Amino acid sequence: MKYISIFCGAHEGKNPEYAKAAKSVAEAIAKKGINVVFGGGNVGLMKIISDTALDNGVEVLGISLKSLHALELANPRLTDIVIADTLLDRKDEFMSRSDAFIVLPGGVGSLDELAEIMASNQLGIINKPVGILNTKGYYDHLLKWFNKAVDEGFISSSNLKELLVSDSPDELIEMVVNHKRPSDDNWTERLGL
Repeated sequence: MKYISIFCGAHEGKNPEYAKAAKSVAEAIAKKGINVVFGGGNVGLMKIISDTALDNGVEVLGISLKSLHALELANPRLTDIVIADTLLDRKDEFMSRSDAFIVLPGGVGSLDELAEIMASNQLGIINKPVGILNTKGYYDHLLKWFNKAVDEGFISSSNLKELLVSDSPDELIEMVVNHKRPSDDNWTERLGL
């Protein structure tokens, strides 16, 4: 594994535990010698992720959106930055440049990125680990909804089982790095059809 994408907020949130967890996850990734891909902004949890990863000696690739690039500004220390024209282009860049994905607390953008990765895995477009760092129960309601969707027959249980969840940064990185993905040729089984 060479690159892990981290999706997270352009804000730090109200609870200081979110910033602490962002720093810890970037340190845990860097400790394994894995490079970081992130949203490119020099604000919020994104700034903490990029600064921490760079301070710990790994490469950091920012993938920004043209309309946000001027507002969020990029960390001038970044190894590289890609400026995408559209959200779809940006998510394509994330998917093609990353070996795994981790979602930290964030807003609608982070939720959109998580959904895109999960759907792309489900449809066999990619086959890469995805995890949620559930700091202070931030994603408890979303996880409850996922389970409701399984109970109601809208998401297959085998597909949901591929989503890795922990409230510990170190544990989540271990789960993601060591996750054995299903074979590429059985993606249709994950649809539950």
